[in-house]
Amino acid sequence: MILKHFTDNDLYKFSVMLAIQRLYPRAYVRYEFMNRGGTSFPEGFAEALKKEVIQMSKLKMTGEEKNFITRRCYFFDPVFIDFLEGYRYNPEEVRISQQEGELRIVIEGYWFRTVLWEVPLMALISELYFRMTGTVAR
Repeated sequence: MILKHFTDNDLYKFSVMLAIQRLYPRAYVRYEFMNRGGTSFPEGFAEALKKEVIQMSKLKMTGEEKNFITRRCYFFDPVFIDFLEGYRYNPEEVRISQQEGELRIVIEGYWFRTVLWEVPLMALISELYFRMTGTVAR
């Protein structure tokens, strides 16, 4: 399991999540990964990524993380912090496939839930790529 903490994300994403939850609670979205660099992913990449995404369903906010957010993120009300404490990533919101070196990822679901996928998915893609290819980031 590459990502080990619920808070391995971006404060901006949590802030956007709060805004979306309040302003657009019924918005249903679908978005896709864009491989802007034209990277060719190694064989078996999609399967490895799927395993990591499934592992993310085990992530939950710890008491220490909740205390930190409560102290430092004064703009998050207790209701939202409790929501984050109960939040679990749902791997069913993410569809991953690969055709030769081309990786395809589609995320679909309620916007306030799916908004948290972007940062961890990009981190997983990067980490897995470098692990599987043995290359070094420059």
